[in-house]
Amino acid sequence: MRRSVLKITEVIILLTISVLGLAQKTDKVFLSNGNMLTGEIKNMKFAKLSYDVDGPGTISIKWEHVVKITSDKTFQVTMQNGDVLITRPDSAFFDQPATTLDSIIEIVRIKDRFLQRLDGSIDLGFNYAKSNSDLQFNFNSSVTYRKPKAELNFKLNSVITDNATDSISRKQDVTFDFYRKLKNRIYLNGLLGWQENTELGLENRYILPVVSGKILLNNNHQRLLTGAGLSGNLEQSSGSTSYSGSVEGILIISFKEFKYSTPKLSIDTRFAIFPGLTDWGRVRMAFNLTSKVEIFKDFNVGLTFYDEFDNRPPAGAQSKNDFGLNFTIGYEFGK
Repeated sequence: MRRSVLKITEVIILLTISVLGLAQKTDKVFLSNGNMLTGEIKNMKFAKLSYDVDGPGTISIKWEHVVKITSDKTFQVTMQNGDVLITRPDSAFFDQPATTLDSIIEIVRIKDRFLQRLDGSIDLGFNYAKSNSDLQFNFNSSVTYRKPKAELNFKLNSVITDNATDSISRKQDVTFDFYRKLKNRIYLNGLLGWQENTELGLENRYILPVVSGKILLNNNHQRLLTGAGLSGNLEQSSGSTSYSGSVEGILIISFKEFKYSTPKLSIDTRFAIFPGLTDWGRVRMAFNLTSKVEIFKDFNVGLTFYDEFDNRPPAGAQSKNDFGLNFTIGYEFGK
C-alpha cells in the first residue's frame, strides 16, 4: 500500500512538472510559408527571433519570415521610433495604430531570475611574430545585466605584449557602466573605470564620465548613435607615484551592423574624442573596430583593431600613438 502511494505521488509530481513545462511554451509564431509553431519566445535582436520548441530546442528564425506572433508573457519591446514598451505581444498590442512587426526592433523577455537576465561574451587571442620575437596575448570579456529600459555592464579588456627587448607593454581597462533608455531615442550613460597603457606612459587612469546622446539609426540590422558629455580623470604616469586630476569633454559616435545570413557576421565600431578642458590643448582619441564571424552556435572568430592617440601623453611615454590588430576566438552566452 505504501509503495503504491509513493508511486502515485511520483506520477503526480512528474505530470505536474510536465504540465508546468508545457504551460510555459504557449507562444505562437506564424510563418510566411503558412506554418505555425508553438513554443517559447526567447528574444528578437538584429532581425533574428530566438525561439524554443520541443524537440529541436532553441532555433533561429529570420524576422522577415515571421508574419505574426502571440504571447501572454511580458517583454521589453523596442520600437523603431525609439519607444521602449513593457508589454505583451498579443492581439491587443498589435491592434494599436502603427504597430506592426516591421516597427519592432528588439524583443527582450522580462525574466524573474537574476542569472536569466545576464548575457555576455568571452574572447581570447594569441599572436606571435618570429621576425621580431613579439609575443602578444589579448583577453576581452563583457557581462550585461538587463532590466526594463536599463542595463548594467561590466567589461574587461587586456592586451599584453612581450617585446624582443624583454620589455612588457600593457594596454588594459576595466569598466562598470549604467545605460538608461529615455524617450525619443535619447539615452543616458554613466561609467566608472580604470585604464592602463604603458606605450602611452599611462600607469593608472581612473575615469568617471557621464554621457548623453541620441540613437540616430535604429533598425533590425544597424545601430548608429552619437553622444557628448564630461569626464573626471585621475592619472598616474609610468615611474611616478603622484596623481594629477583633470576634466575632459567627450564626443563619441558608435555604429554596429549585424547580418544573420550564412555566415553570421557582426561589425562594431566606436570613435571617441576627448578634448581637455582643465588641461587646455590636450586632445586624446580612441578608435575601436571589432568584426566577428560565427563558426558554429555561440562560438565565433574575430578581428579587433584599436588605435589610441594622445598629443600630450604622460611622462615616460614611448609614443603618442598606440595601435594593434588582434585575432580572437570567442564564446557568447545568454543571447
